[in-house]
Amino acid sequence: MTRRQLALCALLTALPVFGSALIDPTRPAGQGSTATVRAHTAHSDWTLDSTLVAPDRRVAVINGKRVSEGETVDGARVIQIRKLEVLIQAAGKRKTLQLLPDIVKKQQ
Repeated sequence: MTRRQLALCALLTALPVFGSALIDPTRPAGQGSTATVRAHTAHSDWTLDSTLVAPDRRVAVINGKRVSEGETVDGARVIQIRKLEVLIQAAGKRKTLQLLPDIVKKQQ
């Protein structure tokens, strides 16, 4: 084995030790953090983190939880998932969660 191969092997065996401290930048906000999820639940507030609208499925991430139409998240039922927003119903009232609320306001 060359020095370069040995160094690569040493690095790869050390990765599990160092890898536990890394944060996945693609993980939706709040996922894996019970403190964040509890904060959302305590205030009865819903935050739309992402949406996926495809011909065969519609999925949203609300308060760090993946949901489909008809499912519930923190006391709200998901009525409809659209490209940039999700319609939910809670306590008999409907509310629209926007993925990019600041940009949507500027366009109107």
